[in-house]
Amino acid sequence: MKDLFTDFQLESMFKENPLFLYELILKGVLTPMYTAYKDDSKEEIDKYTCLLIDKYAIHSASFYHLSCGIIEHRNSGEQTRMNGYDLFSVNVVFRAIMETYTTFNHIFIYPKSEDEKIFRYLLWKIDGLTEKSKFKIEESVREEVKHILEEDKNTLSDLINAIENCNFYKSLSEQNLYKLYKADKKKYNWRFLFDGNITKPLSISNLVAVVLPTSAYINAYKYTSIHTHSNFYAIMEFERIRGQLLTTKFTDPWVRLAIMISCLLISDLSTINNKANLTLNCMPPSIYRFIVGIANSIREERDKNL
Repeated sequence: MKDLFTDFQLESMFKENPLFLYELILKGVLTPMYTAYKDDSKEEIDKYTCLLIDKYAIHSASFYHLSCGIIEHRNSGEQTRMNGYDLFSVNVVFRAIMETYTTFNHIFIYPKSEDEKIFRYLLWKIDGLTEKSKFKIEESVREEVKHILEEDKNTLSDLINAIENCNFYKSLSEQNLYKLYKADKKKYNWRFLFDGNITKPLSISNLVAVVLPTSAYINAYKYTSIHTHSNFYAIMEFERIRGQLLTTKFTDPWVRLAIMISCLLISDLSTINNKANLTLNCMPPSIYRFIVGIANSIREERDKNL
């Protein structure tokens, strides 16, 4: 396919007009690759891979529109439209983008074997349903939701039976297994590193630091978490910038980070599905080099830390 842009133009766009490049990558590369992958998905596990990518795509679209500015500023007029910047929503959505990608990568890309992937996938589902079972149900509605509770209980029982009979579960020592799978306490953790001998449980922030190991992402996750939880610093910053028109120097760095995560997701898809890989290889050479180059540079940094 003929190149639409030169390598230099893409690099320039990344620095000077990242929002345009972000839209181009989401619509022009990720969408057709995901369509190819989805059309080729046949297994039950593929359904959840697709759902995570759907979630990622929805967050990414919201992030794009929020970054364009959706709130009209009070100084906006008929001659010039001036959009304000919703700092808190942008940060909440960007945090969701990071968490969604790291979940996808950790379950479906990181495992060194199919048995390990199945174990992580089952543990992820068990953890989710266990947390759901802890919701407080008022007696006045218990009868109404009885069928849902019973269905969840049966599904959880089937998942526990499946994981306790899977090969990776059986291969772990009792000590390593108990770090992740505490059935007696109903505590499960699908986020972990495994070097063949030792399992190391991870928190969600630790996981982000493993999958996205640069200081930019580690700090971005901490920063967006502060805004998500309305920490004092977040409110202090909100007071400082409230009512101001923020320049692209403030907003563009976030968009560049979002572009880089999308490049990682695109590259990941190409490694697990032949049709998605073929779609990527049919992209204009400059686009291909840009995406693969960014993904490889982050992976190299990740490999150093593992």
